[in-house]
Amino acid sequence: MARTWYAYNGIGLARDSGSYIYSPVPPLCTAGWDLCAVYAEYSGSLPASISNNLRLYIAAGRVTGLPQPQTPPGSKKFVYMKP
Repeated sequence: MARTWYAYNGIGLARDSGSYIYSPVPPLCTAGWDLCAVYAEYSGSLPASISNNLRLYIAAGRVTGLPQPQTPPGSKKFVYMKP
């Protein structure tokens, strides 16, 4: 299934797909301590789901302040953070 960027709306839990809105452009944010956006399975205005992997990446981003995943080096980022 195709993936696209969804911006976190700051309302509700990061694990709930209803807490995101479709973004027609990639995010400009990359690092910081607040969740910015996730790269999730496309399902219209809301992501199809927030997978277990995305949840782990979100948790790692909140701990490190860095886009995730960090390993292996050069891997596609699925979670971006913001200041």
